[in-house]
Amino acid sequence: MAKSFFILFIISSYIISTYQVLADQSVEVHVINGLPNNDKPAKIHCASAKDDLGERFPKVGGDFEFHFHPSDEGRSLFFCRFWWGDKRSTVDVYTKELSPHCSKGDTSFCIWVFKEDGFYFGPSIREIKKMYDWNN
Repeated sequence: MAKSFFILFIISSYIISTYQVLADQSVEVHVINGLPNNDKPAKIHCASAKDDLGERFPKVGGDFEFHFHPSDEGRSLFFCRFWWGDKRSTVDVYTKELSPHCSKGDTSFCIWVFKEDGFYFGPSIREIKKMYDWNN
């Protein structure tokens, strides 16, 4: 009986500590304007199912960032709509599938840069890779 109680105690402690780690984790998403100039201002609108982050008009080099705690079920999804001149695109900027490619630590960083030729993603500005073209 004591052995069963001890095993149950160990399993419960593990579950509680795992939940605490997940609850403490934070994600920070950066969306950076990497366009060549401000002749045609860019507009972005980011949201999730629960949070509308509003419209932003970042200047060249400008960084719109937001942070959140991912859901325990791994269902967190944030997307951004982009407008630049006659170009339009919608990009999922955080998903369960993208999260392993963000930086690791107490805060995970997901970096997006939108440029003239498309959308780049990585765990840091030095490690971004092209993911998508503009969808006109």
